[in-house]
Amino acid sequence: MCTSTKDAQHQEMQKLVKNNCVSFLDKAFNGLGITSTGQLTTAIILNARQDETAVLLRESVFLINSLVRHMTDYKNTSHSVGAELIEAQKTIIKLQSELLSLKEEQLEGIKTTVQTSVASTVKEEFKSYSAAVQGNVKEKPVSQTV
Repeated sequence: MCTSTKDAQHQEMQKLVKNNCVSFLDKAFNGLGITSTGQLTTAIILNARQDETAVLLRESVFLINSLVRHMTDYKNTSHSVGAELIEAQKTIIKLQSELLSLKEEQLEGIKTTVQTSVASTVKEEFKSYSAAVQGNVKEKPVSQTV
């Protein structure tokens, strides 16, 4: 499954969980006559009607179970995405290694070409210089000294 699909599913699941939690808390707060969790005391729970408390307990168990399933899914997705990331990094490293090898081969080829060219040029220049020197030597008479 591609990462963008997983992200979309994750976001949709996140909205659903949030909506379920908000809905449950609204219902619980209204049933207990409170507006925040800071107001929740044991006395308020004990004074609530038993049937309302039973319904809230049942719904809280379902909600917690749902949250545990979603967290397990998130954990599995996280591990899956992590494994995909590791594989992608391995592929990048392999490709970089191959590119480096190709660049080294290319550089070695250029080096060989330059060496061959320089050697050939030096050899030709040396022949030309030798010929010029020999031509110069033949043209000058050797002076005799007594």
